[in-house]
Amino acid sequence: MTTSTPAEFLRDPLDAAPTTRPVRRVLHVFHSLGVGGAEAWLVAMLEWIRENGRTLPVDLRVDVCITGGERTVLDERVETLGSRIYYLRYDRAHLYSFTKAFRRLLACGRYDAIHDHGDYGAGVHLLLGSGQLPRARVVHIHNPAATFGPSLLKRLGRAVGRAGLTRFATTVAGTSLRILHEYSFAPSADISQRRMALHCGFDLTPFAYDAERARAELRKEFGWSDETKILLFVGRLESHFNQKNPRFALAVARACIQRDSRVRAIFVGSGDEARREIQAELEAEHLDEAIRLPGLRFDVPRMMLAAELLLFPSIAEGLGMVAVEAQAAGLRVLASDSTPRECVVVPELVEFLSLGASPSEWADRALKIMTSSPPSRATARAAVYDSSFSVENSIRALLDEYDFGTTSPP
Repeated sequence: MTTSTPAEFLRDPLDAAPTTRPVRRVLHVFHSLGVGGAEAWLVAMLEWIRENGRTLPVDLRVDVCITGGERTVLDERVETLGSRIYYLRYDRAHLYSFTKAFRRLLACGRYDAIHDHGDYGAGVHLLLGSGQLPRARVVHIHNPAATFGPSLLKRLGRAVGRAGLTRFATTVAGTSLRILHEYSFAPSADISQRRMALHCGFDLTPFAYDAERARAELRKEFGWSDETKILLFVGRLESHFNQKNPRFALAVARACIQRDSRVRAIFVGSGDEARREIQAELEAEHLDEAIRLPGLRFDVPRMMLAAELLLFPSIAEGLGMVAVEAQAAGLRVLASDSTPRECVVVPELVEFLSLGASPSEWADRALKIMTSSPPSRATARAAVYDSSFSVENSIRALLDEYDFGTTSPP
């Protein structure tokens, strides 16, 4: 169900349905439902709950508040999975209307927990909702501090948000412990607020696809021979910060192709303008057949099963979920040393290299890795399944945090 105005804040139609378990209502807050790690986690959670929710000790009901105010990629899927979405635009021009609608939503929703993915912005949301907040208030930090804008207004907004986080959040969770230290919210036994790493989880089912079949399918799709060695890059091709570092990855791919004619590269990710620019450059260099830019794809697990190496030269990461997903596929990873080591589940699959090294040095390391023998895919997938990154384990960790918050007054 899609709603956008306070008059449309409805009671859950499932309220009348009989249940032997206590109902737990949670409001997740996102700017938008694009194809990011946290948003993909939400979809994976909803899918898991639909199929396996009866195994949980509570009947979990999930609503979503979108502060960007607009529909994007995953909204329809989230609605199909049974969640209500509320579109409440949050910016300076709509601050009054957002506050009024947000407080009304909190009052009518009777939530047991709010889980806000807005980093420092979440602290402002909590301030605006003060007096109507549920007892469990989880703020999830995903984005590295290096991506923040330097303007005075943005710094002021972060200061207000930090005050809100400190005052109102019962749990401040980070995608990694390192990002909590970056935000100066490191875990401490001297405070009542819980601070911890809370990893996004994902469904491992797609990673059980037949790898040999995936290899044949992908090479056929792009018109490449069976002997082709595929480098894979997954990330936005453009952003205000150049966080995923695609231009550096392109330089590495070029160097690999020069050294080994069997190497090909696929760059998966959004960013139409950057893709057009890069495509024109590749055509001028006669590399447009060797380096492909297919845009946004929803079969990344299959592509990971078909590739030889994931290039992950990010400038900054909250964790690096793509690297974890690669390990679930048994795919080797060459990551920048700015990537938190907490992303490593299968040590034999992941190597780190400084961004101070040249693209040529990265290419040398990449080619060396591609000639080594990886561990069993089944073994790698099982290791990720048993880790905090599996969707089931992440859901159970979330329930612990929601219950933790009920001991603290709003």
